[in-house]
Amino acid sequence: MIKRTCLLFFLLICLVGEAFSQSYFNEFGRRIVKTEYEDKILNGPYFGVPGDQEGDMKLVHRMPSGLTDARLFYQKLGREADFAAGRPLIVVYYPGKDECNSTGLANDPKNLANDHKAILRYAEKHNASAPVYIYNNPHGLEKYKEIMTWIPDPEEVFKSNFFQYPYPCRSFVVISPKGNYRAILGEFPTSQIDVALKKL
Repeated sequence: MIKRTCLLFFLLICLVGEAFSQSYFNEFGRRIVKTEYEDKILNGPYFGVPGDQEGDMKLVHRMPSGLTDARLFYQKLGREADFAAGRPLIVVYYPGKDECNSTGLANDPKNLANDHKAILRYAEKHNASAPVYIYNNPHGLEKYKEIMTWIPDPEEVFKSNFFQYPYPCRSFVVISPKGNYRAILGEFPTSQIDVALKKL
């Protein structure tokens, strides 16, 4: 009798644990096992972000691309003339201070100035609009003060469309007037902006 009670108790705990266990999903919304989820984060271009249900986790591809309503983003930034002229947008997005953007090269003013100069060269090379630097939370931007100007995300339009989660360091998106876009979520080599502009 005691053995049967212990067995039933064990099965009950297993069933309750199963009901409250975490679920994992790939970037297409299909359920995957935890080991596959972890492997894709460790070995692929993915981040793990909260899923649709509390406790669930899903994968997000770090290099999204696709089509969007480009005019909206040009208008929100006051860049209608660039839209009319066919110049792509370059937007660098700062989520707020985090461990990644407050240490090492990401915190060195000389390196930040060199990155800005490189982005200006890429803009000229691809006949793009001057780069726009936007933030979700300004905490930690003091180090950029004399290098470039950051503005708040207008009506959080970039956050809601491209940067829903606080990806580490900073992210970017380039958008053509035709609506093609390419982005990298989280830390990126500045040269990837050049690559993304070439692929628009």
